[in-house]
Amino acid sequence: MIRPTPAPDLSGIALEEWEKARRRLEVLKPLAEAEHRSRGMAQAAADELGISLTLVYRLLARYEANPRLSSLLPERRGRREGQLALSVEVEEIVSAVIDELFLTRQRQRASDVVLEARKRCKTLGFPPPSRKAIDLRLHLRPAAEVHRKRYGRKAARDRFAPAIGSLDAPWPLSLVQIDHTLVDVIVVDSRTREPIQRPWLTLAIDVHSRCVAGFHLSLDPPSAVSVALCITHAALPKDKWLRARGMEEDWPISGIPERLHLDNAKEFRSVALKQGCVEHGIDIDYRPVRTPHYGAHIERLIGTMMGKVHLLPGTTFSDVRAKGDLDPSKSAAMTLDEVERWLAHAVTGVYHRSLHRGLGATPLVAWQRGLEGDDEQPGRGSTTPVIDARKFLIDFLPMERRLVRRQGVFLHTIAYWSDMLHTLIGEREKLIVRYDPRDLSRIYLWAPDGRYYDLSYADLRRPPISLWEHRLALKRLREEGRAQVDEDAIFAAIDRMRGIADRALVETRTMRRQRERRLQAAKTTNIGPAAAIPDKSTQPGFEPLPENERLFTNVEEWL
Repeated sequence: MIRPTPAPDLSGIALEEWEKARRRLEVLKPLAEAEHRSRGMAQAAADELGISLTLVYRLLARYEANPRLSSLLPERRGRREGQLALSVEVEEIVSAVIDELFLTRQRQRASDVVLEARKRCKTLGFPPPSRKAIDLRLHLRPAAEVHRKRYGRKAARDRFAPAIGSLDAPWPLSLVQIDHTLVDVIVVDSRTREPIQRPWLTLAIDVHSRCVAGFHLSLDPPSAVSVALCITHAALPKDKWLRARGMEEDWPISGIPERLHLDNAKEFRSVALKQGCVEHGIDIDYRPVRTPHYGAHIERLIGTMMGKVHLLPGTTFSDVRAKGDLDPSKSAAMTLDEVERWLAHAVTGVYHRSLHRGLGATPLVAWQRGLEGDDEQPGRGSTTPVIDARKFLIDFLPMERRLVRRQGVFLHTIAYWSDMLHTLIGEREKLIVRYDPRDLSRIYLWAPDGRYYDLSYADLRRPPISLWEHRLALKRLREEGRAQVDEDAIFAAIDRMRGIADRALVETRTMRRQRERRLQAAKTTNIGPAAAIPDKSTQPGFEPLPENERLFTNVEEWL
């Protein structure tokens, strides 16, 4: 019995072979369908086709098993593709070498397998196999197995596992994905133009339209604050933000997202982020573990943006081979602010206006279509605006709970004061205090009346500092053996550190990075109107702070 065979690869069949098969079908099909088939009928068909009687019976058997034209194609002579012709002993040697050299995490090359297989065959007195024969056996190994053994289970799963599941985003801002990446370019100090480091980019994409909803660029690694600033940038109108950077482009994406889709990084699981989302009706979906395809939209966007960054001076590229012998530090020329403006131009002027193949339209057109609707689907109308921009940002900042004392509110071993605290002294419940780690000169107290109040340094002579400066100062003081750390010691240490950084601007990259961070913090726009400067006569005298409140703890997701 002839078993049906899989359909052959028809792309390489010559026209004359198709014609021969068609002629065979005309003659043999009536014979195959005849109720009574005699030897004479078969011989007549053989004579008409000019082939042997034996071939007629073989063609009839193939056609009856698989009644299609391709079953009657002429058989090709010689060894079929993929057919093996090595001896059993040589096959075993080649297979062993492939397992020992090629299918390992050392990922040796195919040429190494060829050399070792030939060497072993010669040693044992067998004819050495050709490079073509060994390549054929490499290609016959299952691709998923090869990838797993050479790159690991996770890499194989990411590449070959079925991408089940989908992200439902029926209208704009129904789903926003956020992720971070190190930008492939080195920025320079804004004053000396000396290289500093690669900045971090936190990016948000509207999955429905593929528009960039917002981003945040920083010298600091990903944290709850970078997520908060990215969400705020995404939700707020961007006209003022663009004008402040001298840009005339249009960036119409704004509004409170309905859902955030995040990975499982710790900055995405902070209490501040979760409470801020609850406050503003934003749902959070966390990407299932080990399912990178769920983050495909944001990953592709990051890849697109990094591809554009490779055009900039100081690019590190994403591949060592692409970089070659280029030293990015020597070609670096752009400050953090300049890279930020460049990214904004790349988003608004290029990416949003380029055809997206998956959408069949530009992201801006998809955004507008999602709002207004079309013949196939109604639009969502307008997005949900942010009513109070100041409160929206503060709601996502890191938080602590503190008592209001006669000396004020103490956070990070620093005293804060405002005249409005008079009415809260003696409250037994700790109140929520939020802060921006980039600038600790002001914190935000959530009062029982449902409002945020600005608290400034109780000692207004203190300069603005950032949390990273505060932590460095604490570390230095502890190294000096200071058992008791107080506010004066911290600010004195920071003052000394700033002096060292300023004197060493041109000496080390670390010092330039510290100085640039300080400048970025100084340029940070205060959230909302500044609190009134407290009258010195109304400020209480300082009393020793209880020991259990002298050192800050549980600084949320700020590394």
